[in-house]
Amino acid sequence: MKNNIVFMTCLEKAPDYLDYKEWCFKTWKYWCDKNDVQLFILDEELQPTEGGVLTDSPGMKPTWQRWHVFDVLDANDIEYDNVALVDIDTMVHWDCPDFFEEAGGEFGAVQDRFFIEWTHNSIKGYQDYWPKVKFDWTTYFNCGFIVLNKKHKEFCKQVTDFYYENQDELRKRQHETVKKGSDQTPINYMIRDSKFDLKFLDERFNLQQLHLRGVLQSDLLWSCAWVWHFNGFEKTERNDLMKKVWEAIKDNYVIKK
Repeated sequence: MKNNIVFMTCLEKAPDYLDYKEWCFKTWKYWCDKNDVQLFILDEELQPTEGGVLTDSPGMKPTWQRWHVFDVLDANDIEYDNVALVDIDTMVHWDCPDFFEEAGGEFGAVQDRFFIEWTHNSIKGYQDYWPKVKFDWTTYFNCGFIVLNKKHKEFCKQVTDFYYENQDELRKRQHETVKKGSDQTPINYMIRDSKFDLKFLDERFNLQQLHLRGVLQSDLLWSCAWVWHFNGFEKTERNDLMKKVWEAIKDNYVIKK
């Protein structure tokens, strides 16, 4: 049997507006228990270890810290074959299929093709790091749901090395110049610049921008996706909405004896 992990980053010192994590965790814990998958939540700052593998870097956002996933699992003596990196503003359908099998050991992601100008400017804003890598908004993917295999440990090390080598400039671009996302666009570049294949997963594994889909007030919401991603909302609005969704579907998340 494969050792599969769902990995999330939610630090204890996170602000109160991240209360929506409760509704996220409830659905993912059920799905993981049902499918013999381990749910791992990184809730502490990464601390230096011998050799400097893990680093508590000032200003390192959780979205970058998650790329230490294999370092964290190794440090906790957790065996793994495949790992899903999942944002805490997601909820998983009680009958979601096996996305690890769907990814087939490749770097699995779902395309993100909503805001063309935003995506275009973000791609352009980081192009100088990878001048030979060419792609556009039509093949851009979202990092809120990524499936990795243990062979991608090398890639994750490349990601964290890149961050530490460029962290001051990356923070500047994120907050002052490009102002477009965190790790997402660099990851879009780096996987294409690596030796690893990129596999696009069914959109239902990361249904994004729900407020633009016309399904929030419809029963279609329960049947149109396997992973709901509540991005694009104000944080307090997101909490209220995810709680409302949980109240509507919670009876499906009961382990039948």
